Amino acid sequence: MKTDRLNLFLAGFLILATVSCKPVVDYPDIPEISFTGVVVKDSSDVLDNDVKRVTLTFHMVDGNGDIGLATTDTSGPFNKDSLYYYNLFIQEYKGENGIFTEVPEPGGLKRFRIPDISPTGQNKTLIADISVTLEYPWSEFNPLPFNEFRYQLHLVDRALNHSNTDTTTVIVW
Repeated sequence: MKTDRLNLFLAGFLILATVSCKPVVDYPDIPEISFTGVVVKDSSDVLDNDVKRVTLTFHMVDGNGDIGLATTDTSGPFNKDSLYYYNLFIQEYKGENGIFTEVPEPGGLKRFRIPDISPTGQNKTLIADISVTLEYPWSEFNPLPFNEFRYQLHLVDRALNHSNTDTTTVIVW
């Protein structure tokens, strides 16, 4: 009887150990992104003005998890006048008859600061889905400047490694 319980315990332990052991995956320290989706909604801003709200979602993997900036990261390469004050860059492209051209400044390049999302613990690999929402005011008297567009996006980690650039699907409204 004791032997049966011991064998049952050992069998259960081995199954549990086999199932719970996952191989360690070694990801590169340079972030990698991939666009996963877009949602466009008619909405209102805080002043109740009509807006088109575009939410972009992308998947991100970074081997050492050094993604994001703390609010105190404002010196050195992260100072207000530096390109690296921001760490997420989204370039807008307008489409006409299937041909896309970069929307110039001001307004064509959207810049964001992703907050520090570094993982704690021994495994620093960061795998996350990140969403960013853009708003376009519009009305009968202020029509949208184009009906077809897409974005290219990339991010930069704290070591100033640039991710790959990925492109969204074509968005039509």
